[in-house]
Amino acid sequence: MMISHSRHLSFNTKVLAVLVLLITYGSLYPGNFTSTASGAFEQFFTNPEWITSIGDILGNIALFLPLGIAGERMIHSRNKILALLSLSVISLIFSLILQILQIWLPTRSAALADVFWNMTGLFTGIGVSVLIKQMSLSWPSRQSFSGGKAAIPLAILLLWLCSELLPLVPSLDWQKFKDAVKPLQILDFSFSAIWTHAASIITAGSMLSLLTPRPLVWLTGALLFILAGKITIVSQFLDTSTISGLLTGYLVSILLLRTSSHTRIIVAFWSLLAAWTIHALTPFSLTTGGTFNLIPFTTMLEGSMLTNAIALALSLYIYSALLWFAPYTGGNFRGIALALIFWSIVIELIQMALLGRNADITEPLLIGLIAWGLTESRQLECHTEMPHPVANPVPDKPTSFIPRSHRTDSPTNLSLFSAWIPIILLSTGVAGLLWLILHLPQIPYNLKELFLFDGNILFIFIFVLALLWIGAGATWISSRILSSPRPFISLPGWVFTASLISLGLLSISVTQESIADIAGSNNLYWFVINKDIWGEGWRHIFEWLGPTLISILERSVRYTALYAPLIISLVLIISFFSLHKQHEQVQVSRKMLTLIISALPWLWLAKTIAFSWSSTDNLNELISRNGAMGMGGGFYLYVLLFALCINAAILANLSGNVMEWILGMVLSLIMLPIGWWLLSLGLESEVHKYGHIFSGSQFLLGPDRKQILPEVELFARWCLVQTGFITIISSGMRSFGRITRQHM
Repeated sequence: MMISHSRHLSFNTKVLAVLVLLITYGSLYPGNFTSTASGAFEQFFTNPEWITSIGDILGNIALFLPLGIAGERMIHSRNKILALLSLSVISLIFSLILQILQIWLPTRSAALADVFWNMTGLFTGIGVSVLIKQMSLSWPSRQSFSGGKAAIPLAILLLWLCSELLPLVPSLDWQKFKDAVKPLQILDFSFSAIWTHAASIITAGSMLSLLTPRPLVWLTGALLFILAGKITIVSQFLDTSTISGLLTGYLVSILLLRTSSHTRIIVAFWSLLAAWTIHALTPFSLTTGGTFNLIPFTTMLEGSMLTNAIALALSLYIYSALLWFAPYTGGNFRGIALALIFWSIVIELIQMALLGRNADITEPLLIGLIAWGLTESRQLECHTEMPHPVANPVPDKPTSFIPRSHRTDSPTNLSLFSAWIPIILLSTGVAGLLWLILHLPQIPYNLKELFLFDGNILFIFIFVLALLWIGAGATWISSRILSSPRPFISLPGWVFTASLISLGLLSISVTQESIADIAGSNNLYWFVINKDIWGEGWRHIFEWLGPTLISILERSVRYTALYAPLIISLVLIISFFSLHKQHEQVQVSRKMLTLIISALPWLWLAKTIAFSWSSTDNLNELISRNGAMGMGGGFYLYVLLFALCINAAILANLSGNVMEWILGMVLSLIMLPIGWWLLSLGLESEVHKYGHIFSGSQFLLGPDRKQILPEVELFARWCLVQTGFITIISSGMRSFGRITRQHM
């Protein structure tokens, strides 16, 4: 009991510390302290105005409401009244100090009334904490959520209600009631709003199905409460999108109640994830000149406080629900949390190119804070659970539905997190190094123009993930086809999937022009429609499908054709290493022969699409047509690619033995001149273009077409490129292996 109490106290102390920092940051933002006008201090204490705007009042209440919840949950002394009184006095002094400091902030309005509303938020938080605690103890919960474990999902459901009904101030004005239903007369539907409302109520229904044996009764009551609140609460109204979304979600929830618990969770998770994405990217109106704000909570501390509070409540509900559902989907909590953080960064980066959107670091930071809080609370629950089993357990959930964090055979969160730390550090370090390289003199112009938004470091970070995915994706495919009875059929599917993931990462990190320069431009639709290269039948099919869909498919196929030789070479080499460790030599030879035979037709098809049917000048002009010994330059480039893959695979399979690492470094050094020799054989020695003569290596490694670098400097640059390539590929392979070992 002493250990449990100590952990409980430690957890709540951490939460309080984080809340105090966030409240201080929110109160003193943006921190531009200046000298005050004369009499400002006296005016602060004598200003009689106690009522400001609803948004300002709501913001001050919301600022201290979490402090009240965390403070009340931290109190475990026998004299609880005295402890609550102490919490109130300390919070009052804290709020007063923050308001006084705002006197020196020209962009903030310091008011003694804000202290009153802060304290109102504190007492409201204390009341909410007591209410949640009593509800979680008396809630007609299922066995798995008894003993107060329903507190977190109940808090998430309260966030849902707040996102629908803020500012929670009812009105008795009959005219307000009529105005609230007037929008129903206009049939104006918003797909984003409908999906968001529907996904929110589906999520609520799925949560209630886990909490209570009568979820439909509670969900119906919540729906009626929201509809009534939309009519009676100020600043709220009912429109066709809201009522359509709520009713659609309600009907879907009724159908889902007839399915298994796992199915309800999966549907709720993915529908809510899709709703978040659609809501964040709608309306999809492209623009230029977007920026990424690295100052947290900027958008939430500027503009209408009521609008910001509603947006914050919705974000907290979506992120908390997704993270709370994460273990119940069968996945690893920390892995899903990192994936959601990554996805939020992707959304924010896309918002940089959308009209009327502000991209900042707030959303990823919110997800990280919520994930940290849920992780701490789950660890606290694990240490406070009863050590003896329940006498008559109710088989509410199947074994597959038990969260992975609660399974005895699952890896610990700490070990999984430690497996991700090197990847995060490596990606960040490489991104920072690339960012520095881009700012060095005499950098190739095609590298400077490669990344979106002038080489923003966040886009470079995503590009590094695409590079790591080369090794990780090949290792993943190898593990799949080695267990497949028909690798000839499974190999192209896995390669195409890995290529699409790589293309997706590149599409949100580098310019489309750069991808087109490498993979080729999309011209198939034009040739089929205007030249009838595939006949009249295909022309009609292409006209029916449209240029957009054809362009997407063509880009995917062309990129896969260019990407396939690299990934297939790695897959074959990784498979050889894996088989060599597990089987006898005869079995290795048979299996590898099967894999090679399976890969050859797809390598030939990739070569045909990428070179014979190419649509980019770079492949036709830079690659040597008549290489040494009568072989085309493409042959030597493929040999170079295979050699580098072998080098990377050897580095990835090095053990902790020092001698092995020394031999690996020696091999990598020997490969540098070999790689340069193969590159020189594969590229044209003289390219005549735009009135200049330059070699293929000059085009790839030189600063521009005009300035010709000496051969020694080109070789030095190639050494850096080759070393970086094998390092990042081997790192991706080792990272994938490290993570999968933690999951075993």
